[in-house]
Amino acid sequence: MRIIDSYFTYSVLIDIFLALLAVVGCYALVCYDIVATPDKSLLLSTTSDIANVAFTSAGFVLTFLTLLVSFKISAKPFKKKKKEDVEGAYERHTLFDLFLNSPLYTETIRHLKNGVKELIVVAILGYVLKLAVPTVHFNYLLYFVVAAIVFIAIVLWRSLLVLSGVLSVQDKKKESN
Repeated sequence: MRIIDSYFTYSVLIDIFLALLAVVGCYALVCYDIVATPDKSLLLSTTSDIANVAFTSAGFVLTFLTLLVSFKISAKPFKKKKKEDVEGAYERHTLFDLFLNSPLYTETIRHLKNGVKELIVVAILGYVLKLAVPTVHFNYLLYFVVAAIVFIAIVLWRSLLVLSGVLSVQDKKKESN
């Protein structure tokens, strides 16, 4: 199994692990005075910015998800005619139609939905922390910001990989015509 397949199988767990790794690294840098903790106003502002970026990114991924679902609704069902072999049935359908009727479509939708969920959790958590963290513990917002940046970057990267895969299927369709 390729590394990318393993990642897609356990994407949410790997995202959490990578975010925790980044937070531990940041904590070590702060403990050894290599990186200074920003002041209260910068941390609050950055937390709001990160939450806004997470909501915006969730909107983009949700839009892509909506487009795929819309294409699925308008796709022709894959049916084999009587006395037709499978290859003949494949020739009558575009690769994109075959994708929409394959298990890959379901996996694609699952990954995009998980990405939207992760981004929304990051966004809501950012606003909750901004409102609920006592002034004494504002330094901990730095670790949220680091973890949130990792989550946002990874979810967008994964969504881009999925989009690239879908576009490559559509490009193959054009090449075969």
